[in-house]
Amino acid sequence: MADEDDAKYVCTLTDFSLKKAIRELNEDPKQRLGSVQTLRKWILEQPHFTCRTDTTFLLAILRRAKFSQLVARQLIDNILTIRTKHPKITANYDIQDASSTAYIDAGVFLYLPKTDKDGRTILLARPGAQNLGDPRFTPDNEIRTMLVLSELYRDEDENLSVNGTLVVADFTGAGMKYMNHYTLDQRKTAISAFQDYNPERVKGVLIYNAGPVLEMLMGLLKAFMKKKLMDRVSVHTTMESLYKVIPMDLWPVEYLPDDYRGPSVGSINSIIADMKKRTTNAEARQRILSFTSDRYRIDDKKRPSGDAMLPNESFRKLNID
Repeated sequence: MADEDDAKYVCTLTDFSLKKAIRELNEDPKQRLGSVQTLRKWILEQPHFTCRTDTTFLLAILRRAKFSQLVARQLIDNILTIRTKHPKITANYDIQDASSTAYIDAGVFLYLPKTDKDGRTILLARPGAQNLGDPRFTPDNEIRTMLVLSELYRDEDENLSVNGTLVVADFTGAGMKYMNHYTLDQRKTAISAFQDYNPERVKGVLIYNAGPVLEMLMGLLKAFMKKKLMDRVSVHTTMESLYKVIPMDLWPVEYLPDDYRGPSVGSINSIIADMKKRTTNAEARQRILSFTSDRYRIDDKKRPSGDAMLPNESFRKLNID
């Protein structure tokens, strides 16, 4: 089912990303919009949910599903189920609200300006940057800010949906007080949302300086994280270890040795300032309010009998990452 949004779509993948999409994600540029239209048609036929149908979102879903219509439908069902079950972390997000700007101002989630040699976006998460005595810093607000920023950045750059993200979780300053800030249910919800809610290709999770909370953290991940993603988790106790994965020129200056004189991505404050310009302007605010609308939800009471997931056309069931 064609849409006016399809007519406006212009592929912005770099040559590097396009070759990867074709090689790794089964993307066929000639069939790309046809695949989007097939998925959109299925969405609009479903009586039990309302979902985004814009080209940008559906392409992200299809790339995450390696262009399997069946897997794409399962991803959408998962996303809408989480949205319906956990509206506090998924619905009606205002990026200009004080509870939202607090996380950006503190630099809890930093999208670093440069990608690595594989085109992967680097997200530096710093839970220890939160002031847990400030009522704006709550588990729900932390999870929802992470999800919204992820969706906004992916919407703005489709290369991210192809090349994926490396997540660096720097636990400096985030001790047992931070871990106890979450209930067990909130921890489970956070991990579920991280791996199932956004169509993100998480290519690695690098845990740094977890210290005394490492054992508890790894226990939680092993209990609730899917094996494929868990296999991509690595633990690092020194920056030298991290530099082997992410070169020094891709780090903020605060993460580099004092005697380092090479290139960097600038200071944390400069990255925060750039993120504020990108995320809190009026246009970004309206986009976020739109894609977090509480109308996007699922009603299982209206779910049709039989297997609505099954495409009418042939498909291959694929492993996705």
